[in-house]
Amino acid sequence: MEKLIMKIQVFGEGTPSDLQSPYGCVTFVPFTAKVESELFTGETLPGAVDVQVETPDHVRNMCAKYMFQGKDFQGNDCKLYVENNGYLQPMNRQDPHFNAVPRFLTDSPALGAYLCRQRFRSEVQGMDWGVEIRIFDVLA
Repeated sequence: MEKLIMKIQVFGEGTPSDLQSPYGCVTFVPFTAKVESELFTGETLPGAVDVQVETPDHVRNMCAKYMFQGKDFQGNDCKLYVENNGYLQPMNRQDPHFNAVPRFLTDSPALGAYLCRQRFRSEVQGMDWGVEIRIFDVLA
C-alpha cells in the first residue's frame, strides 16, 4: 500500500536555457518551489533547476535537483536535498502526469533515517500555476 507523504509546488523562474542539435536537445529550467507536509515545510534555496534531455527519437529524461531550507516535523531548522528523475516516452506525451523516482538527503536527524532510503516514487503533474510533485512512500 502506498502513502502520500509530501506535495511540492514548483513555479517557473527565470529564462530557460536550451541547446538544439540533430543529436538531441537539452533544456535547463530554473524554478522555485515550496513544500508543506507533516514531515517537512520549506522553500527552495537558489539554484533549483530541472534539466530535460531529449533524444532524437523523442524520449525525454527529466532530472530536477533542488534544495529546501525549512523545518522538520520536530520544528528543527534543516535542509532537504531532492533529486527527482523520470522518463517521458513519446507515446505518453498527452498524459497529464508522469512518474519519477525521487532521492533525498538531509541534515535532519529526525528525517534522515526515513527519507534517505530508496522507497519513494513521485508523480509530476502540470497545473495552471506551475507543477505539482506528489511524493509517495511505496512501502507504507
